[in-house]
Amino acid sequence: MKRRIYFDMDGTLSKWENASIEIVARPGFFISRSPVSTVIGALKLLLDEPSYDIYILSSVYPNGYAEAEKREWNRKHTGIPEEKQIYVSYGTPKAQALSDFGGVKSNDILIDDFSFNLKEWPGIGIKLYNGINGTKGSWQGFCIHSNMNSGSMATQIKAIIDNT
Repeated sequence: MKRRIYFDMDGTLSKWENASIEIVARPGFFISRSPVSTVIGALKLLLDEPSYDIYILSSVYPNGYAEAEKREWNRKHTGIPEEKQIYVSYGTPKAQALSDFGGVKSNDILIDDFSFNLKEWPGIGIKLYNGINGTKGSWQGFCIHSNMNSGSMATQIKAIIDNT
């Protein structure tokens, strides 16, 4: 059976900037995010593994265009098909969004930069440290760093999966 791996977008696949809600709510904000090439490279390496099923799992702001911008961003940068892109309203637990997909299994992996999302995830969480997060030391689980090269990152993710 394939292991499902869910990648967050903001701060994980795409660079996040601390921006006000007014800036985040503007058209063009999400489509203009720069890709984190090392994480996208690791994602693409994992796509080549037949034992993994890769998804995007991201929160969207209720501004009417965030989801469309994120879908376009993924088309351009990750190539993940739209049917494997799952979007949840901002503030809703990510696991709740998977109820239509059979729920979260105990061996489902979430790779995210936000500890809150990882702590409420009933599967296996992997924190991505991206240079602007991790300042409070609240995450004590598995982790990867955005400054790793893609091959090392994919190898570390696989090692975590193989040992859980």
